[in-house]
Amino acid sequence: MTTPLRLPSNLPFPVSIAKLCVSTGDAVKKGQRLFVYKYWELQDVITAPNEESSKKKRRVDLVGTFDSPIEGTVVALNLSLGDEFVNDSAVVAEVSQPCAHEVTYGSLCVVCGKAVDEDEDQTMNGTGFSNSKLTMAHNNSNIKVSERQAASIEKSTQRQLRELKKLVLVVDLDQTVIHCGVDPTIKEWANDPSNPNYDALKNVKSFSLDEDPILPPFYMGPRPPPRKCQYYVKLRPGLQEFFEKVAPHFELHIYTMATRAYALEIAKIIDPAGELFGDRILSRDENGSLTHKSLERLFPMDQSMVVIIDDRGDVWSWSPNLIKVVPYDFFVGVGDINSNFLPRQQNSMLHMGRRHRKKAEEEELLTDIMDTEKKLQEKIDQEVKKQEEKFNKVNEENQTDRPISKEDLTKKLEHNASLEVQQQNRPLAELQKHMHNQKLLIDDDDELPHLSEILLRVHSKYYETLATGESLPDIKSLMPAMKAKVLQGFHFVFSGLIPLGTDVRQADIALWTSMFGAVTSSDVDEQTTHIITKTPGTFKARLAKAYNPGIRVVHPDWIFECLIKWERVGEQAYELITEQEVTPEELKEFKDKLEKRRSAERAMRENMKQASKDDVALLTGDGLWLDNDDDEMDEFLNDEDEDEDEDEDEGDGNGYGDGDDDGDGDAHELEDQRDTFEEDQKPSALDSPLYSREASASKRPEDLKRTLSSEGNGPEKRHHRETPAEEENTSPQDKDDNDDDDLEAELLLELEG
Repeated sequence: MTTPLRLPSNLPFPVSIAKLCVSTGDAVKKGQRLFVYKYWELQDVITAPNEESSKKKRRVDLVGTFDSPIEGTVVALNLSLGDEFVNDSAVVAEVSQPCAHEVTYGSLCVVCGKAVDEDEDQTMNGTGFSNSKLTMAHNNSNIKVSERQAASIEKSTQRQLRELKKLVLVVDLDQTVIHCGVDPTIKEWANDPSNPNYDALKNVKSFSLDEDPILPPFYMGPRPPPRKCQYYVKLRPGLQEFFEKVAPHFELHIYTMATRAYALEIAKIIDPAGELFGDRILSRDENGSLTHKSLERLFPMDQSMVVIIDDRGDVWSWSPNLIKVVPYDFFVGVGDINSNFLPRQQNSMLHMGRRHRKKAEEEELLTDIMDTEKKLQEKIDQEVKKQEEKFNKVNEENQTDRPISKEDLTKKLEHNASLEVQQQNRPLAELQKHMHNQKLLIDDDDELPHLSEILLRVHSKYYETLATGESLPDIKSLMPAMKAKVLQGFHFVFSGLIPLGTDVRQADIALWTSMFGAVTSSDVDEQTTHIITKTPGTFKARLAKAYNPGIRVVHPDWIFECLIKWERVGEQAYELITEQEVTPEELKEFKDKLEKRRSAERAMRENMKQASKDDVALLTGDGLWLDNDDDEMDEFLNDEDEDEDEDEDEGDGNGYGDGDDDGDGDAHELEDQRDTFEEDQKPSALDSPLYSREASASKRPEDLKRTLSSEGNGPEKRHHRETPAEEENTSPQDKDDNDDDDLEAELLLELEG
């Protein structure tokens, strides 16, 4: 196998060949020197100690070496003495390898059987690929392939997919296509025809797993027996029809943060014949991370044909490949049984999705559900803390040098505690007490029919684009373009739905709607188009209608309809009527505050524009120009901090801002809300064009100095070093001062030149 070698991209180009160390036909070892090259850089002119550093530079010729990143025989050497290279595009040599160790199992090459060093060179080997090994197998993390092999496998797979006119669909399990619980109440209700929830539980499946106990390190006693745990599984309505529609057009993969044993049991239920997923199942046991998912785990080199469906966007870092679905929450109050292995979510009404009950009944039930989930989490946290203290004590007594990973231990303890707490506290039975013998479990979810239509639209769009022949389509750009049109031009303000103290820009609903083109703000302004709230009596809703009658006050179900269908749904059916507007005095005060903020922002922009005309003054200034504007903005933007206690009281009793559920809009309860303007709306000096220009300019001397970083077996470099006498006579402070003066001088020289 012949491997082309190119110069590393971090060389101080231009370089010229000074010496050849091998010839065509020579056998070379990894790390053996192939040739020596020359380059130059600018260095400071050395002056006498304790004197002001000279502003002059001089050119210094230096040498470096290029070593072979692989072992083999040189079959071609495409360079000679004196050749000059200005970039890394040319192939300088070709080496024939006896074995490239493309696939390894453990630490052995599966082709030649040779042991492969796990710490092998991680730098680029001249082929465009690193020598590092990647994991691609679903069920085995010991099998690793090289980047080149991974790219080859993925290209071959993509060709096959395109021939079959398919894409890849990565499917999450919990609260995406199923909902699972361990509350024994489920079984009792399913066996009781007189229970109001009996009909909804007719098609619930169940299985049991042995949950191994978590033992302290170096535990020497008898191993406790595993604990049997009974799981109850509800399939999302329309799941079979969903798979029938999408399976002909997608290669299906399961990706779950549950254990492999759990995933296999769920797969038996949703795919009993093994025709949909086969062995394409990735669980947390093989994931490599206890908190996040990554497409690179399965498709390390190319994700251009992959679509994800998941009820959580944060675990994917809101990947452009993601279609986020509304969580399936059939067993209310239970949540995701494997959520302990995911980043903790905020307890928000918006995470509950849509509800189709009577308004009064819905609001009461939502409050009960959130209270129940909060109490369960508190009990889980208490149990985890107690178990961690016991483990830490055992660990100290044994004085082990290999402590348990804190993250790993905490996640496992949380999972075990969540199972125990749900079994013992029976959240479903507690919630049923509030329903007065009415049905608690309602099977009214209609997400999957819409989701299948969206997936087929994405599939059609991909292959329509492919048919044009211009270039290969990429899901990472294709899906965002389709989404961005849905809510483009809309500016949302959420009222009474997002917990106080939350950065609204980082709330899940804001990140989700931003993928569809919407912009979310914390306060009403001239750009606001919609107030999203469950209760039209909140101050923001009343203020919005008085400030601009064109602002629509709508129920959050409207947003969910738009996100589920990927289309703008009419607001009429979801619009709320605000019965009482704010007083004229309150409206005038709000407008005055808004205008004051706008004036300050305009003044700041003018100051920035004026300052940008003088780069030298900016670079040599002391930065005091930033302070005046900040102080001016702080006068009226920091009222929120002074009235934090009052803000805490303005919620609906669950820590949610503007939650004036009784609709009377008490003036004292919401008095400070109208004065609040989020800090994130204040322009930051660090975001200004001037700051970006200054930061960019500060990097230029690095380019002038043409520094070379030596990594791994890459090129070596001979640096000028101060003599011992120079080092002895130069204090650390003097060195820092000289460096700063030199940097400033270089910047000035460049600007003047």
